[in-house]
Amino acid sequence: MAQPDNYEVRRHGRWTLRVRPEIWSDGLWAEIRDRISETASNKHPRTLRLGAGYYLKIYSPPRGAARIKDAMRNSKAMRALNQTDALSRLGFHAPPVVAAGEERTRGFLGSAFLVTRDIDARPLIQVLRERFVPPLDRTKIRRKRRWLGELAGEVRRMHANGFVHGDLVPSNVFVGFDGKDGAVFYLMDHDRTRRYPRSLPHLLWRRNLVQLNRIVLPGVSLQDRMRFARVYLAKERWGKKERRLIRWLERRTRRRRKECEHIEAKVSFRELMRWNGPFAKNL
Repeated sequence: MAQPDNYEVRRHGRWTLRVRPEIWSDGLWAEIRDRISETASNKHPRTLRLGAGYYLKIYSPPRGAARIKDAMRNSKAMRALNQTDALSRLGFHAPPVVAAGEERTRGFLGSAFLVTRDIDARPLIQVLRERFVPPLDRTKIRRKRRWLGELAGEVRRMHANGFVHGDLVPSNVFVGFDGKDGAVFYLMDHDRTRRYPRSLPHLLWRRNLVQLNRIVLPGVSLQDRMRFARVYLAKERWGKKERRLIRWLERRTRRRRKECEHIEAKVSFRELMRWNGPFAKNL
């Protein structure tokens, strides 16, 4: 993947940084190093508020087999920068990356970090709960359907450009507003996002549909999920291929709910995924 050309490479001891020079400062770098030194090692990255308008994501040194793999590839922080930049160039929305850095000793990866700017957006789940939990009038119903259709269109466009998001769960979708009753969707956390040649047939994009589908969402009905699928598939009438995909998606969603939430019920999919139903774990 081509390296973003609006970042400068800087070296500080064992650290290699890629920074936006118009934003970067010695004071910001000092604060980042302090936060990294204060943060205990953890398998999962930690995200911290960093001053006014920034977030810092800290990646601990890899362990086990990952230590060998990361000696031969970019850190997750650098991968997140590259993928966010590539998506932004295509008109997708994501928190702008200010800087990314990785520490290496004899080629082996140590800590890494990613700094992003704050965005004027809120989690999708929060927006759905605040705006679209029944009862709804016709205006709100139309708005909900339009926004979910726009989200489906963004996911379709992302896949059409060869991208597969690493973890496209609803909590990684944020919603901003354009001031004209429209929504702007931000896709978060791109350290595991990958881009594949569009000519290369693969089925990894289906994983994103399962990730989005398996969570019971405030105010989102089975009909809403089917409308999302119609927009995503860009077909009003489905043939055997599309129906096979929908049946597969239901099976995988049931399996993931069993694995992640220990919910297994021999009921209709409508009942299983109903927002205020007995099998929902309301967020």
